[in-house]
Amino acid sequence: MDPIESSLGRALHIQARTIKGLVLRDLVLRYGRDNIGFAWVVLEPMLLTMGVMVIWSLTGTGKKEGMTVIEVVFTGYLPLTLWRHMTGGGVFLFRRSYSLLYHRSVTLFDLVVSRQILEFIGTSTALLVIWGGLNLFGLVQIPREIDLFLLGWWMMGSIALATSACFAVATELSESAERFVQPFQYLNIPISGAFFLVDWLPTWAQSAIAYHPLVHCYEVFRSGYFGATIVAHYDLIYFCACTVVVAFAAVIATRRVRDRLLLA
Repeated sequence: MDPIESSLGRALHIQARTIKGLVLRDLVLRYGRDNIGFAWVVLEPMLLTMGVMVIWSLTGTGKKEGMTVIEVVFTGYLPLTLWRHMTGGGVFLFRRSYSLLYHRSVTLFDLVVSRQILEFIGTSTALLVIWGGLNLFGLVQIPREIDLFLLGWWMMGSIALATSACFAVATELSESAERFVQPFQYLNIPISGAFFLVDWLPTWAQSAIAYHPLVHCYEVFRSGYFGATIVAHYDLIYFCACTVVVAFAAVIATRRVRDRLLLA
């Protein structure tokens, strides 16, 4: 075997083992051993989503272009929950886990990824449980195009991961940055595409909203769920470019945080 391939294989094995250990540590620290534990990772977004669905169903106006209120909320609020949980998890992340850097195999990258893997798995499980329950009662359908459905979910997770790293850096460099995270999340909701389709907007608004990368996540996710029954507007190349830019900025900024932590 090539020595380079052998070294790379060992490095990936150590990386995977480190991240797995950090995920299990976060799970135990956050949810404990004696209570419902990981189940709460699933129950929390599930309860919130079901609550929103009930309220919207009671106040909604029925169907819009073949879509029920429940389907609109299902395809809007769950990706929003994934975004909020993953980005919110980046606040003061490095500060809370600073002691783990004592171990040579643990890096700042591992701290971010392990935390976000837990959030992603929890919210993804909630997605499956909620869909299964609603489908059992005939309230939601089977996604028409599974590949696009899963791609939209993955897109939301990928940009949330990059953004959470930026939040982790910002809150480490300045404590006041934490005060802007929640306002940013809430102000983002009405323009993210969570509760509307781009095709519902006027032409000038469609062009403007297309600059928001989260809109493309929702359009792909809903295109996978509703299929050809809706007109979806998305640009995968633009979304990938935005995600790469955010991730690159996070990597560069993390170097500053690493140097600062080493000097602390």
